[in-house]
Amino acid sequence: MPELIKLSLLYPCWAVVVVRVSALRSREQRPVWFALLMLALGMTMLQEPTERAARHLIGLPHIVDLVSSLMAVGVATTLLTFAARSYLAGGSFRIPFRRSHLISCGMTIGIMIVTFSIVTIQRIPMRDRFLPIPGTFTAHSIYWATYLTYMLIATGITTALLIIIMRMVHSRLVRIPVTLLAIASIAFMIFLGSRVVAVFTYSTNPIEYGTYISSVHTVGVALGCSIAAFTPIIQGFASWRKVNILYPMWKGLCTALPHIALYPPRSRLVDALLPHDSQLRLHRRLVEIRDGLLIMHGWASRVDIDHILAVIAEEEVPRDQTEAVVTACWLKVALAAHRAGLPHADHALDLARRGGSDRDSELDWLREVANVWSTPLVERCVSAVNARRPQEEKA
Repeated sequence: MPELIKLSLLYPCWAVVVVRVSALRSREQRPVWFALLMLALGMTMLQEPTERAARHLIGLPHIVDLVSSLMAVGVATTLLTFAARSYLAGGSFRIPFRRSHLISCGMTIGIMIVTFSIVTIQRIPMRDRFLPIPGTFTAHSIYWATYLTYMLIATGITTALLIIIMRMVHSRLVRIPVTLLAIASIAFMIFLGSRVVAVFTYSTNPIEYGTYISSVHTVGVALGCSIAAFTPIIQGFASWRKVNILYPMWKGLCTALPHIALYPPRSRLVDALLPHDSQLRLHRRLVEIRDGLLIMHGWASRVDIDHILAVIAEEEVPRDQTEAVVTACWLKVALAAHRAGLPHADHALDLARRGGSDRDSELDWLREVANVWSTPLVERCVSAVNARRPQEEKA
């Protein structure tokens, strides 16, 4: 069963590695990509055809065990790098994280290769899965001591950091891969424990048990890293979608107040197809809309607001949409007054106080307003208020 799981994950891992090769340009994405690459290489080496080919070409019976173990060291190191960088980016505390883990990884790999060569040259007796003979101390013992010590330390730190990060992140899209990687790291700690027992005993139970536990680690790392590798694309698409939802309201404000926009509004099609950073555009659009709201509320009088509330009272507006409808109505009324050249209200109302306390809540609020911006209810309300205004001005 574990072989079937690894085979089913092998092709998706290689597909993500190939498709997301652009992740190498990102400092945050690079560890995830390398973790997937080494996981895919390790699983490839464990396939029977690859094992036979490697043993035939190189002539060393346990070369596959060495390569798969080196790939495991690489996966553990890259996951530690990913966890540490994520923690440093969002944590309130600093940890002494430089390149010491990379030096430790290099020393571990060097010792493993040297001791493997000594074991092979001296033909030191061993058991299945390249395990040493219990009760003996040879280069083979140094190999396993170095490997297990490094892996336990690296995986332990990674697990602790990922659990902390899970509590810090609020985005569901980010939390899913972090949770999967945390589960994978916990499973790998259990797997390493089974290997420690296997090194010191002749029992085969830890080996079989560890094989199944390693499948949990493989699935967690494969899925977690795959999702993390595509997270920027998913986030970019989500930001692009939100930018387009806000477009009608944003364009109306920028047309009335050109100075609030860094770039003048373009047609909706051109705006949607602009090859810019969607997350940066979304942030800029939120700021420009908020600036426009703060300026335009001066063209909506108390009488306008009373008329808006009267019209809405006659309509069946869901309670959770009332504030958004009122905001959309007064803003459209204010834009119409601004276009007509009407003077600024003497006593401006504080109509722009609604909104969020941070970027996410502000975005949620503006999306509610944008969702009702072009609805028939808002159009009827604006038409009714604008129709009364000339009569009141003549009176």
